Amino acid sequence: MIVAVSALMLFASLALVFDLGHARDVRRQAQNAADASALAAGNALYLRAFAANPRITPAVNAAKSYAASNFGTTAAQWASCTDPGALPYRPAGGSQCISFDNGNKPLQIRVKIPIHQVDTPFGSMVGMDHISVAALAMIKLEPGQRSKCALCILGSGTHDLQNGDATAAGGDIAFNGNVSVSNNGLVATDGSITVQGTASGPLDNYTPDPVTGQPPAVDPMADFVLPTPTGTVKTDPCTQGPGIYGSVDLRSKTCTLAAGLYIVAGTGAKWDLSGNSTTQLLGTGVTIFMTCGTPSAPVTCTAGQQGATFDASGNAILGFSAPTTGPFAGLALAMDRNNAATFRLTGNGASGMKGTIYMPKGTLQMNGNGCTTIDSLIVVGDLQMNGNPSCLNSSYVPGDNVEFPPAKLHLTM
Repeated sequence: MIVAVSALMLFASLALVFDLGHARDVRRQAQNAADASALAAGNALYLRAFAANPRITPAVNAAKSYAASNFGTTAAQWASCTDPGALPYRPAGGSQCISFDNGNKPLQIRVKIPIHQVDTPFGSMVGMDHISVAALAMIKLEPGQRSKCALCILGSGTHDLQNGDATAAGGDIAFNGNVSVSNNGLVATDGSITVQGTASGPLDNYTPDPVTGQPPAVDPMADFVLPTPTGTVKTDPCTQGPGIYGSVDLRSKTCTLAAGLYIVAGTGAKWDLSGNSTTQLLGTGVTIFMTCGTPSAPVTCTAGQQGATFDASGNAILGFSAPTTGPFAGLALAMDRNNAATFRLTGNGASGMKGTIYMPKGTLQMNGNGCTTIDSLIVVGDLQMNGNPSCLNSSYVPGDNVEFPPAKLHLTM
């Protein structure tokens, strides 16, 4: 009788060990599913780089999809799931168990895998029919980053600033290739000056001293989705508003642009603001994008092709600002990534422009003896300066320029 009782107790113990081991294995699968689901949601939240708005619904769907694939979680289980420790924002139509720290620009996502009942066939002999298994994971993103360089010159070769005087605030000044200065020079007020090649000219004309022989600077906006050149062909941006334009003569005019996207298309097309008379281009919430083709058939530029551009030499005043919302928030002026045209911003004119200038293959040319002051992240292929002296004062304020997406996705729970 003692042997029989002992055998029964031993059998019950082995059964419990088996069932608990199985439950532990299921628990591990649930945790893996929670981790994968939370990370998938984080990756989907800002899927398109530089997206202005979070993608809450795709993030929820990604979490559910990974949980279904990795753990077999069903829609019904999500619908009945509760999480007393959920984050403050739970989107309508989602699940109480997929929550965000807020609905505007979330940086945290919490995913609780719905409770799963693990059957215990051996444990039922001692009155334990199942074990409840759940798992929890949370991810965090770091807030939107910023471009390391405030003035970024991406082209190779030598960038000759001659007698130019360029000052940049809000980040580094970075040159690919070589840079040469003369009687004036470069000032990074709160950053460094880095050069891939050599820096020639009086050392006193660099503040701080340039750091040469550096790895090439990368395009900080390489993943930014530029405008698609579609819309209605128009002829007068001052009265007709956003649309597609070819060459436009704006000399001696005060032109106030309505908010929206302006496409300038055409090989050699130009918005002409040149001349000695004061010309003003004003507006709020404006993005101007320069590409190739024709206004009726705009196309992406081929490598090295000189597409549409601006001539804002003379006394032109560029006093418009970029949108603050939407897909092009912070973007004021941009060229197709292959557009190698020269953008002339020269002479005695003043500027009050606010927003990013992005011309990764284009040349920003500044001649004359005026000083241009803008609130811009500047990313160009080349910077040419000449005059007595030509002067550029740029200040990169992240809130007024293209906003970089959150980064450094990682698990916190």
